[in-house]
Amino acid sequence: EQYAKREEHCDVPWKHVEDDENLGQWLSNQRTAYRKGNLEKPRQQRLKELGVIWNLQELRNNKSWMHKFNLLVKFKEREGHCRVPQTHKEDDEKLGNWLSDQKQAHSKGKLDPKRYDKLKELGVEW
Repeated sequence: EQYAKREEHCDVPWKHVEDDENLGQWLSNQRTAYRKGNLEKPRQQRLKELGVIWNLQELRNNKSWMHKFNLLVKFKEREGHCRVPQTHKEDDEKLGNWLSDQKQAHSKGKLDPKRYDKLKELGVEW
């Protein structure tokens, strides 16, 4: 829980140790138990509430999304707004296209509400 609050995600590196516990290995064991159907429902629910992503492909997608979001933060810090031109690239990433995709996903009801909240809080105009 401390890690999730501090880092704002639950993608704990495999060898990460916290309070003398290998948190990364522990989380890997929880994912294994989840996949095998051996993780107790209350623990499963609590970890989900903290933001644990069970599917590793989903985890990679989340990392990519956060990377682009952080580029948007960088853009806003420099420009003072989140109105990214469609063709704009930030650190060689197509940030304008990405933001357009987020807006389109939102208009179709397909943008995760947590992602919508982060974008709105940052100042994205819908």
